[in-house]
Amino acid sequence: MLARVSVRLGIVFGLLVFFTAALGYFSQGRLINQILLEGIRQEIHRELLLSSQMLEKRPAEWDALSASDLWADRTGRTLDLRVTLVTPDGRVAGDSYVPLSKLGSLENHLRRPEIAAALKTGYGQHIRYSRTVGENMLYMAVSLGKPERYGVLRFAKPVRDIGALETEVRKGLEAGLFWALLFSLLAGLITAFILARPLQRLAEAAEKRVHGDFSGIIPVHRNDEIGKLARGINYLSEEITRHRRQEEWYQAVFSGIREAIIVTNASGEIILVNPVASRLFRIEVSIRASRPLKTLSDRGLQELLEGVHEKRSTLLKEEVTLATAKGTRIMQISSMPVMKGNHPEGTVFVFNDITRLRNLERVRRDFVSSVSHELRTPLTSIKGYTETLLEGAMHDSEHAAAFLQIILKESEQLTALVNDVLDLSSIESGKIQYTFSPVDLRGIIDRNVELLMPAIAKKQIRIERNYQPEVAEVFGDAGYLDIVVRNLLDNAVKYSDDLNGRIRISLFRSGEEVTMEIEDNGIGIAQAHLNRIFERFYRADKARSRQLGGTGLGLAIVKHIVLAHKGHVGVRSRINQGSTFSVTLPAAREA
Repeated sequence: MLARVSVRLGIVFGLLVFFTAALGYFSQGRLINQILLEGIRQEIHRELLLSSQMLEKRPAEWDALSASDLWADRTGRTLDLRVTLVTPDGRVAGDSYVPLSKLGSLENHLRRPEIAAALKTGYGQHIRYSRTVGENMLYMAVSLGKPERYGVLRFAKPVRDIGALETEVRKGLEAGLFWALLFSLLAGLITAFILARPLQRLAEAAEKRVHGDFSGIIPVHRNDEIGKLARGINYLSEEITRHRRQEEWYQAVFSGIREAIIVTNASGEIILVNPVASRLFRIEVSIRASRPLKTLSDRGLQELLEGVHEKRSTLLKEEVTLATAKGTRIMQISSMPVMKGNHPEGTVFVFNDITRLRNLERVRRDFVSSVSHELRTPLTSIKGYTETLLEGAMHDSEHAAAFLQIILKESEQLTALVNDVLDLSSIESGKIQYTFSPVDLRGIIDRNVELLMPAIAKKQIRIERNYQPEVAEVFGDAGYLDIVVRNLLDNAVKYSDDLNGRIRISLFRSGEEVTMEIEDNGIGIAQAHLNRIFERFYRADKARSRQLGGTGLGLAIVKHIVLAHKGHVGVRSRINQGSTFSVTLPAAREA
């Protein structure tokens, strides 16, 4: 786990202070040596000058070698130095480091650099290895006697003593560096903690915003860089919140538009689609990536978008037929360029599905045409026979009665047609208020069979009823279910075989549904007509249907009533073998 910023800053501050001090320590090491050496030189030089002043005149007792050597020994012990007395000819007259008995065996010191300098200039110094002592020594010498020199006084100190002193000094410095490191680390941690507290608050606020939480603001009580940063984060949070809210609004509006919308960029690639377009054209566009037009499944749509992009043209309610997830649809397309200055940045395409509108227009035209055609035949017949009567046939009682019977029949056909059109219009408009309740479908069937009994007896049709025992009631409107049963039974009677007619009525339950089947052995319906038999004014055999008094609307009425009852209707048929119409309705729940 990474250390906190305050800890890292404290360590960095402390190490910076420590390494700065350490660098100064090592870079000043030679200077420390020089300062210590210079201090010792000055001290020895001061003692040397003081001693030389005391020996300006040669002591008389120094004629004895033992006296001069004794003075050298005493002075050396007092000053903790090597004290040497040398005659002008280079002989050693006394040495605090050498016994009296061995002074004669010492070599001549006349060529010693410090001795030669002292005899020549009055003062000399040198650092070298001493064979007598066996270590490096610092030598300093002055001449004795004025105006006539009678000898040389030399003081010497081992260099190791200077090194030991330097070592002690360095130990003190190193101990100071250690405590300086601890102090600098502590001070750095405290300083870093103080500096990092506002940074930590900023980091916590930034972390919340990274995860989408833009609530709250960072308190700002300072005008330094941290305060400016906090104000910047607060401002950005407010802007992001505002943009996100706008984006949600735009997304809600964009997603709620019923028209399909496709947006392309300047390169002609799809960059945005609304949910309607995504479902309709099976387009999946990522927020971070565009989609080339060539990946569209419909070639016509691809060519349309490419053409608008290449020609920089604008579409205004242009109608095209496109293959979509809902099948072939008629689309009304409009496009609008997105401009930035004078440069096009892309294009917005709006697709309005007008398939239902065009189908309704086609149905309306077909309906008007069908109604006009259905009205023209009886009206033409009525007009023709009326004109014939007015031209004199009314005075012919035999023909006049026949003509009037025809006019009455055509009027009845016309009335039935108008009534069916009005009924179908009411049913399709949804204005009918159905009254749902448990309904005994057997009673409705039996009642309509009795109503149609004259026609059934006239054609000598055999009625077979096959009711499943204890068939449940259906849940529906009794009046409109009566219309369904009457229309289906009436068709079965009309189209049953004239010589050996038979109608079988079956009623059975399957799960939560009740099914009624009405089967006849009439002329049947060709397979090509079965899919359209429930359309308005559609007749498989137009001549016979009109001859039998059919309006072409009965089955359409049946279909809409059954659908309103959340049921379904179907037909099975073979030419010259009869037809079977089935109606399935929800069963009434038992109390």
